Amino acid sequence: MSKILANLRKSFLQYIVIGVYFGVLLTECYFLYIRDYGHRLFTRPELLPILFLVFLMQFISRNHLLLLGAMITACAADFLTIRYVIFHQWLGLASYTISYIMMSIIFFKIQWFTFKDSKLALMIGVGGLLLYILSIEFFSYSHNIFLTRKPYMYLYASSIAILVISVLNVYFNNKNIKLTLALVAISCLVVGNLLFEVSIFVLHRKYTWVDGICAFLYGVYLYTMVRCVIKIKDKIDGVDYFNRI
Repeated sequence: MSKILANLRKSFLQYIVIGVYFGVLLTECYFLYIRDYGHRLFTRPELLPILFLVFLMQFISRNHLLLLGAMITACAADFLTIRYVIFHQWLGLASYTISYIMMSIIFFKIQWFTFKDSKLALMIGVGGLLLYILSIEFFSYSHNIFLTRKPYMYLYASSIAILVISVLNVYFNNKNIKLTLALVAISCLVVGNLLFEVSIFVLHRKYTWVDGICAFLYGVYLYTMVRCVIKIKDKIDGVDYFNRI
C-alpha cells in the first residue's frame, strides 16, 4: 500500500508540473500577443527547465545524454533569441540547429538510415526543404527584398529537415515503435516555423496572435518530443515503470 501511495504522489506531482509548464507556455503566448516582450525573460527560457522537472525521475535513472544536450542547447537558444540583439539572434538560431541535430541522432540511433529503405523519408524531408528554399528565393525576388545571411536560414531549415527524415525513417521502417507523439512534435515544429516566416516576411509582425500560435506550437513540440524519446528509450531498454504519463 505504501508503494502504491508513493507512486500516486509522484504521478500527481508530475501532473502538477505539467500544468505549470503549459501555464507558463500560455503566459508566453499572451505576452507575445500583447507585445510585452520584456516579461518573456520569465516565460520562454523557463519552459525547458520545467520540462526537465516533469521527467526528473527518468533523467535520474536513465542515460539520456543526447536528449539532455538537445534540451540544454534549445534552452540556450530560447534565452538568446528573446534578447533582440542581432548577434544573439543568430547565435540562438545556431543553438536551435544543434538541438535539432542532436535530436535527429537519437532517432538515427534507433533506426539506421539506409537509402534503400528510407527513400520516402528522404524525399519528404529534402522535398520540403527545397520547397522552403524556393519559396524564400521567390518571395525575396518578387518583393525586391534583400535577405542577409540566407545561408544561415537554410542551414537552420536543413536541421529541421534532418529531424523530419530521422523520425520518418523510424516510422516507415520500425513498426515495433509507436511514433504518434514524434509525428505530432515534428508537425508542430514545421508548421510553427512556417507560420513564423509568414509572420515576419508577409505579415510584418502585424498580427501578434500568429506569434502566439507559433510559440504554443513550439511548446507542444518540446513536450511531445521529449516525452516520446523517453518512452521509446524506456521501451527499448525494457523499463515500463516510468511509462505512466
